[in-house]
Amino acid sequence: MWAFALRYRAAHLNEMVIPWHVRGPLDADVLKVALTDLSRRHPTLRARLAYEHGQLHQIVMPVEPVVLRHTTIEGDSIAAKLDAARVALSTGLREHIDVLAGPTLIARLLRLGEDQHVLCLSIHHAMCDGWSIQIMERDLAAYYQARLSGTQAQLPPLVEQYSDVAQREAATYAGGGFAEEVRYWQIELKDLPAPVALPTRGVRKGNRDWRCGTLYEHKPAEFMHRVRELARQQRVSPFALSLAALAVVLRHRSGSADQLIGVPTLNRWSEEAMQFVGYATSLMPLRVRLEGSLSVSAMCKRVNVSVREMLAYGRVPLEVLLRETALARMASNVFPIWCQFLESRPAFPIQAAGLSFELLATERSTLLAELDLDLSGHTEGLRCDMAYRKSLFERADIEHMMADYIVTLEQMMADPAQRLNEVLQRLDLRRTSAG
Repeated sequence: MWAFALRYRAAHLNEMVIPWHVRGPLDADVLKVALTDLSRRHPTLRARLAYEHGQLHQIVMPVEPVVLRHTTIEGDSIAAKLDAARVALSTGLREHIDVLAGPTLIARLLRLGEDQHVLCLSIHHAMCDGWSIQIMERDLAAYYQARLSGTQAQLPPLVEQYSDVAQREAATYAGGGFAEEVRYWQIELKDLPAPVALPTRGVRKGNRDWRCGTLYEHKPAEFMHRVRELARQQRVSPFALSLAALAVVLRHRSGSADQLIGVPTLNRWSEEAMQFVGYATSLMPLRVRLEGSLSVSAMCKRVNVSVREMLAYGRVPLEVLLRETALARMASNVFPIWCQFLESRPAFPIQAAGLSFELLATERSTLLAELDLDLSGHTEGLRCDMAYRKSLFERADIEHMMADYIVTLEQMMADPAQRLNEVLQRLDLRRTSAG
């Protein structure tokens, strides 16, 4: 959180496109008022950014009616129209957000049919994070139902806003309240290695082409069960096990035995903080050290300790680490590789006043990291989303890396007593056989 998140995000066109498939008899005028109610409850949705004394700040604007733009999508079927809507939202209908002049929230309603629409909210990442999406979905549905029935929306009280938490973090730092965390990170981030440098097809230096592609892989429930079972046997988290496998692949491709991986964490430490809309995700450094003599079991346990310590000392904002640790001396892209793991349940549409709101999956268009592995474990299996910068990697490179990642997980589950060097040798054989 804090000011760094704003500076970091505002420096690039890092915009969120959040579309819902809305089924049912929609009243667009009521929806427009409900969107204004949503903006009134969550000030970050009407905030802009401004420089003052060399610092970037959020400036909350007065409440104004949200403009709802209307578009009709043509097609032979609802499925075809949904596909056309996804394409339109990522190309022709996409509007870049001016975080300085505003508005920073753009709402658009795409008509697919009489009772079929796509509602899309576009907002800059400086104002919103992934957790905020479910908050907006819940609150918007409640406001719509309340406006339609002439009642009050039944929502939990909002006693804390993004600005409150950001100011408290700044005051804690100024008063020395992060001293213990700073001491830990100064030791953990001492003698940092160079950023992981995967072989690329493009030039890194001066490259400001942030366009990205994403490769998806879904493994069945039996595979996810085996991941959880190995994690249980080794007394580590599924995330630590999955991250260890990624570190092995990174070492195989880059030669880096000492790695720094960026891990997005939810920097909300109270029930009250779970209720506001804002960018409260913190990108934290996770250091992974992989000697070839380590067994898979020892490697997973070592990574698990690092994950637990990262979370234990994770309340300190990244802005503080950039001031107080060796990260300040690193290149601007200190985390070229990101990874996160979510234990999720199947998503169910939110019902409100005869409407069904269901979040649509869309392709992200930009990526600040070079590679980002998002893992989602659920009852139906393991989903692996590997996003990559198109200017650095060919899709075939990522296909091979994803295949290596799955094979590495398989090898780790087959024999946790084997040495890391053995896993690396098998990856060498795979590369040789692939030509």
